[in-house]
Amino acid sequence: MAKAKKDSYKKLIRVAVVLAVLAVIFGAGHVWLTHLYENEKAAAEASRNERNAALIRQHQQATSEYQAALRSSEQTAVWPTPTGIGWEVVDLSEFPLTTATRSYTVTRSELISGGMLLLNRWHSLPADFPEGEVVSIQSVDKSIPVSGSRVKLFPTAITAISEMLKGAADEGYENFVIQSGYRTMAEQTALYQDREAQYASSFSGDALREKVTATVNYPGTSEYQSGLSFNIERWKKNDAEFNSPKFHVTEHSDWLLANSWRYGIVFRFPVTNYPNSTVTDKSFKTGESKSLMIYRYVGKGNAAAMHAMDFCMEEYIEYMIAHPHVAVYEDGNLRYEIIRVSGGDTTSDATVYVSSSSKEVSASTDNMGGIIVVMSY
Repeated sequence: MAKAKKDSYKKLIRVAVVLAVLAVIFGAGHVWLTHLYENEKAAAEASRNERNAALIRQHQQATSEYQAALRSSEQTAVWPTPTGIGWEVVDLSEFPLTTATRSYTVTRSELISGGMLLLNRWHSLPADFPEGEVVSIQSVDKSIPVSGSRVKLFPTAITAISEMLKGAADEGYENFVIQSGYRTMAEQTALYQDREAQYASSFSGDALREKVTATVNYPGTSEYQSGLSFNIERWKKNDAEFNSPKFHVTEHSDWLLANSWRYGIVFRFPVTNYPNSTVTDKSFKTGESKSLMIYRYVGKGNAAAMHAMDFCMEEYIEYMIAHPHVAVYEDGNLRYEIIRVSGGDTTSDATVYVSSSSKEVSASTDNMGGIIVVMSY
């Protein structure tokens, strides 16, 4: 019995010794593995740091080369030379803006009222049109003759009209009157529906719409809904001889057609021999063949470019899509630099980059997915 207990103790001792040896081995293994892991971790970190350092050196090298290329480009990329005669547009599509630029932020409402919002039978009024910003002309400038207090426009257009009428007066042309301006969607819809009712007994479907739109634009596509267009006539109190001729045959109309662009205003729908024989027909572009005495604010830079190239709005926007960077010169002197920015979100506020040397900047949506930015010099 004693011998059996003694053998059991020996077994326990042997097991304890084995467990102790195993514990030592496992402990040593753990220490070794930990050391190995730390070494591998340190090696991996050193390798990663080396790779990062290499990438940083590559980036610094690339940045240095890019900046050198910009300096070289700035020295060698010379703009084409204008002829120096009159107003002309020079295509700069192959040339970037100067490397000295600044950001310019414009609100969505400013983009809509900036002048180049295209409205015609193919392009309709945007849903976020800021109708509340269209105001009575008399509330802005009481010196502008109007047919009534309800004649409204965007303030940008009102300011341009005021400058234009002062310029006309300086040259002896007075007694202009603004006959009509902005129409609300409700007003345009009522006009359309009234005309539709006149023809509904004889026409239907597409034929009815074609008949109606021959005289009244479909709601949302009327130029009057832009808040930038207006009718203009001449009128003098108690002077039937002055008032009787059709406006387009008067000297006042000729002056306006020849000079309104200087103030950022253009004749909107040129057709053959209207307002006078100097006009090139543009109805194939505008979609409007009626003789309408409608002028439109587009901004001075855009108006100057349109005048120089004899373009209507549709032609000008198409040109800017194909040539998104141009310069406008007067007798060889840079007056405007114009870019068209596209590809971003054109339904909200926007930030664009412009030349730091420009004196003034304006921007407008063209209602065709782009923003036309004008830099004045």
